[in-house]
Amino acid sequence: MAEDITSLLSDRLTHFLGDKLGWKKFNPIQEKTIPLLLEGNDVLVLAPTASGKTEAVLIPIFNEIITKGLEPTSVLYISPLKALINDMHNRIELWCNHFGLNATKWHGDVSKYDKDKFIKNPTDFLSITPESLEVILMNRKEAEKKNVFKNIKYIIIDEIHYFADSDRGIQLNSILNRISRYMSPDVVMAGLSATVGNPYEIASWINYKKPATIVKDNDGRKFQYKVLNIEEGLIDQVLNKYINNKVLIFVNSRATAELVYSNLKRELFLKNIFIHHGSINKETREENEKKFKLVESGFMVATTTLELGIDIGNIDLVVNVGSPSTVSGFLQRMGRSGRRSKLQRSIITAKNMDLFKALAEVILAHENKTEEIKISKKSMDIFFHQILSSLYGKGKVNVKNLYEELTQCYAFSEITFDEYMRLLKHMEEFEFVEYNKPYLTLGYNFEKEFGSRNFMEFFAVFMPTYEYSVKQGMKEIGGLDVSFAVFLAPGETFTLAGKLWKVSSIDHELFRIQVSLESQLKTDIPSWISEGAPVGYLISRKIYDVLLDNFDKKFLKPFGKLATSVIQDGIAAASESEFSDGIIPVEISTDGKIYIYTFAGDKANKLLSTIFEMYYELKDVKINPFYCSFKSKNNDEVITKENIESIIYDVENILKSSETLYKLDELTVSFNKNKFIKYLPEQDRAELKNHILFDRESLIDVIKNNELLFIFNCPFRNRFLNFEYFNKINDEKML
Repeated sequence: MAEDITSLLSDRLTHFLGDKLGWKKFNPIQEKTIPLLLEGNDVLVLAPTASGKTEAVLIPIFNEIITKGLEPTSVLYISPLKALINDMHNRIELWCNHFGLNATKWHGDVSKYDKDKFIKNPTDFLSITPESLEVILMNRKEAEKKNVFKNIKYIIIDEIHYFADSDRGIQLNSILNRISRYMSPDVVMAGLSATVGNPYEIASWINYKKPATIVKDNDGRKFQYKVLNIEEGLIDQVLNKYINNKVLIFVNSRATAELVYSNLKRELFLKNIFIHHGSINKETREENEKKFKLVESGFMVATTTLELGIDIGNIDLVVNVGSPSTVSGFLQRMGRSGRRSKLQRSIITAKNMDLFKALAEVILAHENKTEEIKISKKSMDIFFHQILSSLYGKGKVNVKNLYEELTQCYAFSEITFDEYMRLLKHMEEFEFVEYNKPYLTLGYNFEKEFGSRNFMEFFAVFMPTYEYSVKQGMKEIGGLDVSFAVFLAPGETFTLAGKLWKVSSIDHELFRIQVSLESQLKTDIPSWISEGAPVGYLISRKIYDVLLDNFDKKFLKPFGKLATSVIQDGIAAASESEFSDGIIPVEISTDGKIYIYTFAGDKANKLLSTIFEMYYELKDVKINPFYCSFKSKNNDEVITKENIESIIYDVENILKSSETLYKLDELTVSFNKNKFIKYLPEQDRAELKNHILFDRESLIDVIKNNELLFIFNCPFRNRFLNFEYFNKINDEKML
């Protein structure tokens, strides 16, 4: 191990690392991080999965505990997933057992007995979810909260990129601010994250008053990849030669996971093959994780549930069936391989436009460009939740003091006192709060709306997923989306968790399906709604660069001949369509349908089509990352070139109008992804929905920097974007 780092650490710790764990040296990110934490600096550690960033923070923290004798609970580890907490707890216990320390995990699956035991006798380490922290703040006595938090010296937030732009991240940001009053002011924060496009903002999210020091991965990990044009159903032909390797296969939907798993199991006769996605019950997922970790060779088919750092052992090869929606996701997946050799090996199988997305992600990864995380500083729905949570935990609170306390965190830093009072007035009207100057208390309708059987849902800010539970007798198998389940009938079959099930009975009132195992192979693959993340501005604009032939051709070398020919044909088709730099192509087809090719991403195009809906009744609306399309519902009404120009060139002014804000709110009335959004005043609700649903900045950027060009036909759309250009032939055997 590096002498300069070793000299900073206790002999007990270095002996443990060398003798017990077999460490011979620190990697670069550990060499950078360890001294910073030992000096008491907050850090944001940016590195892919399996880079050693967890140990980079654990080593100095354990050093401080064993040399300074820190009192429990000295370390708070926060993670977005129960599985990560379980995994981290197991890793920490190995260290704790050696040094005579104790660790506790706390989440929804941990017993009340174990939680109460921790409250009475806190352990050195506490691994917990944000929701469970909320439970402690709301349900425990003041003395108990003080006892838990008073000795905390270190807070580790894992997978910050997963948190930061979500409701759960906003909730966590507020919770950390609320518990700070129980802690000493010298608490050290350590954030662990994949690479992000705006690290300084994430650093401010960690510590609003003093942004964390950013540490980036420089360990020289390289990735080797091949990109093939191939159908999902032919993936077995590619993987046949890797049956003696340990292979992690990423797919972009639960339905594709079931399809690929079934195909591989049927065609390759694999002994060790597992499946992992969010609609499989927890016990099965955890069992599959453990089994896959232990085998020397085998396949795991997974969705994004395994992009994060759950320990599944060394991986020889990562396969992407379709490219992910973000560069960050691409790097996370790549980081799953190469622990042993430092060489990350991946195969990307794609078709049609997905090939262009894969190429764009590869180029952006080499350019060290990843998506920015869009963090709100005015999250009124979570602010609403935190007001109620604070009142529940404290009882009577001074109105001004509550505002000053809650707005000390990054997530609420731009909420003005007037906006706060407007929200309180709204909450008072619905009797969620009572305001008797200068004090605020909970109102009658809080208990009615969020109490009794619904109360546990209040702790979590994210929307619950409503699925039909699938059971074999009393055993839970998983869940099926309502949109798929309602069309099932007794006797029909489907796959779930990689097995074939026959419907015995369906209870539509209890949302329950009883099944039995089936042996025949022919079946239906379930579908789930809300699958797939939107593709953003960064990737979409890079795809446009590719179509304009504005990229280094070295990036095509790992592409198979068939995949390369698809890319080349796309470039030719874009040229024939008059695509060029500095323009936004607009096509008006012979049937009156309008196509606006912004290449600005899903959310920007969603916003543009919604703006047109303010002026016209539309039909046949279609949104993708590359264009939005629509036509007038009224056959007598023609949307002319002049109409299009006047709207698009005035988009920035249109979006400044309060009338536009409310109209966009009206046009998205069915949106309910955020649990508390419906309780907000109209203005707050409209502003929040616009932040979540649309990408205003990207749309304006594209329009301001490009001119409209009206084209008469679009060969590119006909051959690629209408998804008629499928090549079902396997690519060359070049692997």
